[in-house]
Amino acid sequence: MRKRTIVGWCLFGLALALVSAAGTARAEITGCSPKVDNFVLFVDQSGSMYQANKDAKDIKEIQVKKVLTQMNAEIPQLGYKGGLTLFAPFETKVPMAPYSRPAIGAGIASIPDDQPVYWRMTPMGQGLGDLNGVLSNLSGKTAVIMFSDGEQNEGPDPVATAQQLVSAHPGLCIHVVSFAESGYGTWVNLNVSKGCRFANGPSLIDNGPKMEEFVRDVFCGGPAAKQKIVLRGVNFDFDKAVIRADGKPVLDAAIQTLKEQPDVRISVEGHTDSVGSDAYNQRLSERRAQAVVDYLAAGGITRSRMSARGYGESKPVASNATDDGRAQNRRVELGVISK
Repeated sequence: MRKRTIVGWCLFGLALALVSAAGTARAEITGCSPKVDNFVLFVDQSGSMYQANKDAKDIKEIQVKKVLTQMNAEIPQLGYKGGLTLFAPFETKVPMAPYSRPAIGAGIASIPDDQPVYWRMTPMGQGLGDLNGVLSNLSGKTAVIMFSDGEQNEGPDPVATAQQLVSAHPGLCIHVVSFAESGYGTWVNLNVSKGCRFANGPSLIDNGPKMEEFVRDVFCGGPAAKQKIVLRGVNFDFDKAVIRADGKPVLDAAIQTLKEQPDVRISVEGHTDSVGSDAYNQRLSERRAQAVVDYLAAGGITRSRMSARGYGESKPVASNATDDGRAQNRRVELGVISK
């Protein structure tokens, strides 16, 4: 009797484990035909990537590994070649081969969590140039997905080098998952990815819908990959409605996107933190939205294509109990109204 009970509990435990495993498994993206023939995950391992992100208080390279792991779980297995390469210094972790989720996963895990920060230069342009050797052995359409904070302190110009790569390899698109914290880094990443997909790295972490959207845009062709207009917003200093230097490259990229898609209309939505009265914050949010409208209009976007509105402190995206949370709430968001 006791023996039968033990066997019964073992079988019950096995069944429970199988149910648990089935419940946590991710469903593959459906309705996706291959948009590319090859992809290269291209990861910055320079000293600045091993410094803590000032907002998340986490090492940027550890954030990159989280994004990579979650992206690898999302990429549909459609027969393309895939590889994992690091730069600054240049290093192949997973050579180009038919895409294997376990192989890419092992390569991601092997990226060090900790490396020296000081005396490690950032030759991003050189890294992009070295990538030419990988791309030269590929045929068809290739997606390079670069993970970087956009900092560069020696070697050739990364933006010019990226443009040379695209010119030399028809069918190449360089997408960027950005961990930039400076206006310069943002500008570099936006221009390296010009015409391709740009995403804010930390915003992809543990965000299933955003990750699926990014993966579909890069990897999926056909009706399921219908083009989306992605516009990023900007943040403001406390009690200010003046566009900061680090916001201008973001808005310049939005201007370029809107010029390329003249039938798109957008909403410009201003927000504040919770410091101050409701009435004051409502007016401040309206001034912030208007400042962005004025900037876009000065860049050539017709005002009739924009709808501005302030929401005051009513729609926080983070806790107002901390400095970092309040900084995130002082923002203007851009959204597509119609196309």
